[in-house]
Amino acid sequence: MNPIIERLKKDGKFPQFILPVDERTEFRDATYFLRNDGTFVFSEGYCHAPDRPLAERRLVSHIVFIPQAGEVQSYAKKQLFGQAYENITKGIMNTQPLHMFYPMQLRRYFEVDPSLDVERPPYARYKAMVPADSFIGHFPHRHALKAIFRRGEEGDESARRIRESIVASAELLGITPEQFGISGSLSIGTYENPHDLDVVIYASVREVRRIVDFLYRLTATREDRKVFEFGKFWPIRYWEWVDGDRLMFCPFFSYIDLDECPLRDFTCEAVGTVALTGRVADHTHNAYNPTILELEKVTLDGKGRAGTLRLILYHGGERGDYVEGDRLIGEATLVRIRTFAGTGDGRRRTGEYEAALTTNIGDVRKAP
Repeated sequence: MNPIIERLKKDGKFPQFILPVDERTEFRDATYFLRNDGTFVFSEGYCHAPDRPLAERRLVSHIVFIPQAGEVQSYAKKQLFGQAYENITKGIMNTQPLHMFYPMQLRRYFEVDPSLDVERPPYARYKAMVPADSFIGHFPHRHALKAIFRRGEEGDESARRIRESIVASAELLGITPEQFGISGSLSIGTYENPHDLDVVIYASVREVRRIVDFLYRLTATREDRKVFEFGKFWPIRYWEWVDGDRLMFCPFFSYIDLDECPLRDFTCEAVGTVALTGRVADHTHNAYNPTILELEKVTLDGKGRAGTLRLILYHGGERGDYVEGDRLIGEATLVRIRTFAGTGDGRRRTGEYEAALTTNIGDVRKAP
């Protein structure tokens, strides 16, 4: 056993937050996984070869925390279960333009683990394909939040404040506290005096649409709720208050019924790169990762295209940014999507369609 793992296990919080990874594990978006080398990786999307046995699966993910070796900038330091870690994304995020964030991260992943430099599907262009059998465990959203709630009931003041803010936010959104989970570093035990909460809301697609549309109205009309960070306005982030102090809520959304997930199990074949324009006709799935937008009045390389076209943003950097009526321009990869359901001998194709795919922040943008 890696000595770093042994030291992590000695922390009293560790067994409260982690769960094992096995054949029954649901690989959901925005979840932390701990590798046997001591690194923490963060999942993206829902399609992680669900039709294959665990030993053959790879998690589409980002490497975020590695054991600290040597001196690093203070903003990149993190204590996880009593051990010193380096956040390898912070330096890039704090010093580089947003459109360079994912490409530079990818190069860093291969420095951490050269064996990850393998063939990747088009939607995972800037992701690490991490072998699932390298995981010690994972930190599911709702399990981690329950661990924080229990610690609040035992007298932990930071945990109590988080619980109070979740209760207030549930009332604001018209849902129950039980529909919340937690992501980000809070899900791996570092919840003391947080500046922001990466919450994960579990709901039906219909309810998520209602919540997201409510947040658009809220942040459009309440200056005290608006969030500006990294030089941009985040329309579905908002401020919440507890004990007179404010906390930034950064919501993720998770399909409570995975049958409602459009890209749970699929293949993706690249056809070519195109210049794209179009107008958003349906933003029902715009707050998820991957973000899926239905476009109308589409042009590809300047030529009109009949009907509608799905635009897939396979990254988390623009969740919630685009809504119905927005005109978008940019470059995308034209892809052939094939969707599947079932496993093993029962796996069957459920659909096939052409779509436009982007994998980086700024590949598309609102037309002036």
